[in-house]
Amino acid sequence: MLCYEVRVKRGLAALVAALVLPAAASAAKPTETKWIDKRDGFSVILPAKWYPVPRTVTAVKQTVAALKKQKKTALANEYAFYLTAFGKTQLKSYVFQAFYDIAPSNDPIYPQFAVQVSTAAKPYTTADLPAAGRAYGSSLAQHKGAKISVPKRISLPVGPAQFLTGTVPAGTGLADGFELYLLVHKGKLYALKFDIDATVLSQAKVFRSIAEHFAWV
Repeated sequence: MLCYEVRVKRGLAALVAALVLPAAASAAKPTETKWIDKRDGFSVILPAKWYPVPRTVTAVKQTVAALKKQKKTALANEYAFYLTAFGKTQLKSYVFQAFYDIAPSNDPIYPQFAVQVSTAAKPYTTADLPAAGRAYGSSLAQHKGAKISVPKRISLPVGPAQFLTGTVPAGTGLADGFELYLLVHKGKLYALKFDIDATVLSQAKVFRSIAEHFAWV
């Protein structure tokens, strides 16, 4: 199941206005970047100021060092999270991650996007999506105080998906708000997970936009 630790900072400020991705699902625009993961067979278009995370500790260390040389200390510190115990766990759990750079804001939970790919002895099919949705929902509900929606079937440009949303306590007075999209492709189960401070989850329309720009390659 999904690794659930989220990155927490102090305080709260308005951030949703900057989380914008144009509705048009056409080619990427200058303020957007298309990222391709050939090994896992997908691509995603992310708005400006969303930064992908290298998948190894060594590569993260190199990224941090390069950013510090460029005097981009705040961004280097953002990447340094992935050198912590929780961050290293996420590097193993996900095949792709990206975060929205909110520095120098002190918003409590960074907007994040992660993709997890699962395989099984019997290849997954779209018929397995309802059961997968229930399994993920049940796992997330194990967190005390969590509020998880009933999984429902939706249609994305890439195909049918199972959708869940909810909130999970993430510390005193804080809660992580998430959206989770489950997809099946070539016998594999793909979980697309978005996280943000729960108080602004309903305003983060960018999450559905990113999901709608997700494609197979």
